[in-house]
Amino acid sequence: MKIVVTGSLGNISKPLVLLLIEQGHQVTVISSSGARKAAIEQLGAKAAIGDLEDRIFLTKTFEGHDAAYCMIPPFNFFGDQTLDYQKQALNISTNYVQAIQNAGIKKVIQLSSVGAEKPTGAGVLVFHHIAENVFKQLPQDVTVTHLRPGSFDYNLYAFVDMVKGKGFLEGIIGKLLYLRHYGLKGLFKGYSGIILSNYGETDKIAWVSPLDIASAIAEEINAQQGGKKVRYVASEELTCQEIATVLGNAIGKPYLKWVLISDKQMSDAFMEIGASAKIANEFTEMNAAMHNGSLFEDYFKNRPAILGKIKMNDFAKEFALKYKAQ
Repeated sequence: MKIVVTGSLGNISKPLVLLLIEQGHQVTVISSSGARKAAIEQLGAKAAIGDLEDRIFLTKTFEGHDAAYCMIPPFNFFGDQTLDYQKQALNISTNYVQAIQNAGIKKVIQLSSVGAEKPTGAGVLVFHHIAENVFKQLPQDVTVTHLRPGSFDYNLYAFVDMVKGKGFLEGIIGKLLYLRHYGLKGLFKGYSGIILSNYGETDKIAWVSPLDIASAIAEEINAQQGGKKVRYVASEELTCQEIATVLGNAIGKPYLKWVLISDKQMSDAFMEIGASAKIANEFTEMNAAMHNGSLFEDYFKNRPAILGKIKMNDFAKEFALKYKAQ
């Protein structure tokens, strides 16, 4: 088949491209960066350089292809104080749908997320709800899979500095936290590092590797059945403390804890790293939905029969490399 892959050579798209080419498909990769053209072509794919908000470019790129993997690029949540990500998601999704119809593509895999069924209560993930509703407008003769992954394992890299005990943890606040959670004995032993968030401890999360997402996309592209469906993807279901223990063991900190903080503390922390008050509150709401279980409610009702192959122990090896490099 002739397949369009969006997302340039990102965490999901690069392994997907390699997998599809290995299976004998002809692949065109859309990237906004001309600097990626050579790297794309080295993989054996064709590069299409342009903007997803350019409907004419999208239509021309989609023409002559059988299937498309469509994702919305990451937003600059912590750098753009005027960001209207919901409007951008609506515009890009609308462009996708019109280009798909104009080009006559008959199979679409749309990257969505857990929580996409929720119009409210999932924080920033609402843009996936918006996108799914736009893709649902595709006619019946177009096969559509709304792929809803769990929480990406590589998001855990955001905790590296905390696990190392850097930043605010280097001062008296860190010492007090270590005393509280590791005890006097732990403090004397030099225990350091902790994960702090408004979800954690015994909260059970469906985690997913981008490699398993890529495999699921390839399966959907190769599937014979048509129609519309939602498919959840996860690699492993673990509590936050179980994850902290796996990561801690990989870096020589088997005592590592994942501790809950308040929503107010979480929101303040997001603003400190560049989020507007609105975005900070929406990220906090997303985390709170992970804590109270509502974000994964539909996932656990419709959990995948088979989980992915990449487990947290596998990711922990990569986490340890990142930890040692910083």
